[in-house]
Amino acid sequence: MSDSTFLDELESIIAERSKMTSPLYQTILEGKATQRLLQTFVIQRWPIKSWWTRNLMGVGHRADDLDLRRSFIENAYEEETGGLTNSKRHVETFEDFGRAVGLDPATFPDVELFPETIAVIEHNKNACNNTNVHFTVGATSVLMLMEGQPPITNSSGSSMLAVMRDVYKLPEWGYEFFVHHASSDADQEGVSELEDEHTEPLRQLLLRYCDTPQRQQDAKDSLRQAIELRHRHFDAVLRAGYDSSEPVFVYQG
Repeated sequence: MSDSTFLDELESIIAERSKMTSPLYQTILEGKATQRLLQTFVIQRWPIKSWWTRNLMGVGHRADDLDLRRSFIENAYEEETGGLTNSKRHVETFEDFGRAVGLDPATFPDVELFPETIAVIEHNKNACNNTNVHFTVGATSVLMLMEGQPPITNSSGSSMLAVMRDVYKLPEWGYEFFVHHASSDADQEGVSELEDEHTEPLRQLLLRYCDTPQRQQDAKDSLRQAIELRHRHFDAVLRAGYDSSEPVFVYQG
């Protein structure tokens, strides 16, 4: 299999079951989410996002190529400080989203997690940080899966940012997370600038290091497993948090 064919196959696997194939994301993006659903979404997504930088570094520090390693360091620096975009730590902006929907982030570490949430966390930790697993497995099934998502937009082409701002009426501080994640405004085709910047080093890393048929097969197998676990997690959030008879959430201040 050629390098380009391998990358094309990875992108095809991701696109086939992208976030927007999930009823959870469809419900949120179509402006139907209730407060309880958004709160459940935040609570169960927060621990996964809290592990993001550690998973990122677990892959990046094992790359021999200095330029690639630097790109991972820059990515981690931005995630942990917001210093490159003059924002703040990205997990803190997600916590602000939680505040906007009525949650206290101080409670997040003590919340009971769904088994489906734990399964995603454990998969990601193992794929990225277990040194007995080649780092291209984590690069594919965790980092590329997250950074390489197709545009997360609804049937009208509105992004998560636009829906949070215009439908759920969140204040700017409450939707800042979505400026950099889960896609940005339509003028960027539903993909944020940071997502674009972070995907290219991953592609280069996979082209360079996922260089045997066995490594490529391992990466694809882990990617498919990760997608299945994520969709079970999404379904659990929707199942536990959504009742269509409850009113749609609108921020009241």
